[in-house]
Amino acid sequence: MKTIYKGLIMGLASLGLFMAGGATTSAQAASKTAKLPSSLTGTWYGYVGKFDDQGNYYAVVKVSITNKEITAREYTSKKAALQPMKWLGTMAIPATYTKKSQGAYRVHSRIMADKKASLGTISRKAVKVKVLQNKKRLALKMRIEGENVYAFRTPLRSHTWSEDYLD
Repeated sequence: MKTIYKGLIMGLASLGLFMAGGATTSAQAASKTAKLPSSLTGTWYGYVGKFDDQGNYYAVVKVSITNKEITAREYTSKKAALQPMKWLGTMAIPATYTKKSQGAYRVHSRIMADKKASLGTISRKAVKVKVLQNKKRLALKMRIEGENVYAFRTPLRSHTWSEDYLD
């Protein structure tokens, strides 16, 4: 069981470093920052996957998005219903956003040195995706390292995030 917790803690750290490894905004870019619409801010949950280490564990990332920062908290649960969840760690990244013409917001970190790169993008509006039992649910679409990931307002075992975030 210690192995799963060490792996997930390392995963949270690498997720944070991955997210923080992007960029800062210059003074010129800071003047062009945009505020996210209220429909995108708040708490979202991403399903990371299922892990086995003397039992089944499910990993979930709780992402809190504000106009000033993105906070990622990693949780595990022994139950497929993802309740109760046990907290493993937290990573907060000061962030700014710029509007893209393709219908998305580009996310920039305010603490890293590379001024041209971004952490990823967030869709301009929440999208509807099919989840368990073919029902459509509102989701936040994010593009990170060229891959689309989806987060939901409640924890769901749908649209598994890549295990690369936990390496």
